[in-house]
Amino acid sequence: MLQLVSKNWSFLLWSITTLIGFIGLFYLYISSIKCSLRNDILTIYDQCRIKKEITLYQKQAIHLSADLYFKLKGNSFVKSIVEEIDTYKVV
Repeated sequence: MLQLVSKNWSFLLWSITTLIGFIGLFYLYISSIKCSLRNDILTIYDQCRIKKEITLYQKQAIHLSADLYFKLKGNSFVKSIVEEIDTYKVV
């Protein structure tokens, strides 16, 4: 067994390094998706918070984005925004 590992050490090292690289890329990809969803939610929130009015389409977009955000283990910052938006008048 030791002889097999010593002969294939470079391949094992390459495989482990590649796997760690893919895990890192996956983490960055998930983080960028969460950032984009949070930005979309905040953009709509900023448009609606002064008048405290929201269109039905904006509200649906926020809820869909928030659902995806929470599935990706997003934080409670968005939850408080969604709760506030739910109190707004739908126009």
